[in-house]
Amino acid sequence: MESTKTQKMVLAAMLAALGMILNLIEIPYPFAPWLNLDLSEIVVLVAISTLGFIPALFVCICKFVVSILFKGPVGPIAIGQIAALIASLSICVTYSLLAQKIDPEKNLKNYFLDMVLTMLVFAFIMFVINYFFVTPTYLMQKPTWYTQMPFTVDIQAFNQQYGSNISIPKFLSFLSPYGQAIFIIYFPFNFIKGIITGIVYYLVRPVEKRFKSKYIKEA
Repeated sequence: MESTKTQKMVLAAMLAALGMILNLIEIPYPFAPWLNLDLSEIVVLVAISTLGFIPALFVCICKFVVSILFKGPVGPIAIGQIAALIASLSICVTYSLLAQKIDPEKNLKNYFLDMVLTMLVFAFIMFVINYFFVTPTYLMQKPTWYTQMPFTVDIQAFNQQYGSNISIPKFLSFLSPYGQAIFIIYFPFNFIKGIITGIVYYLVRPVEKRFKSKYIKEA
């Protein structure tokens, strides 16, 4: 049993390091040029499947610490890493509740439906934290709640600042201009990131399965 726990701890540390490496491989997001897609959340899904929920949480926290140590704090109070940690925890919890127990080899349709639902929840959580805290903190360069911003922010402010050309669809008219901007920027971005992560993870599952059967033994 002790050997198995040691194996899991070592593998968790390796996955955290791999997550950091994947975080450095960034794909420009064409609609918002200040954002980049990466595949670092794959290690969270691998950790849940091979190690279990608690070790996966450990991997999320290790990714957070390793990122600060190697990249330095991103933004005030390391808000970039805090947002990434919340993203990892969101995927970890949501995937473990919705999709983890479904074997895609037996029920591929339900697996993909639950994976899509997982990433929708993940994208919504990231919209919420960007709306209330992350974006205001970036804009003010200090810890800031959205009600404390001394100026109005809408999509035109982002377009002028970054040279983007993002427009607001009519179905978002029920939101404030600030809410519209945050939603149209961050919700599609995180959903696309989540779906790409889910697809790549599905492709590497056979390798993960062979590795798990060979090296990971139940305690």
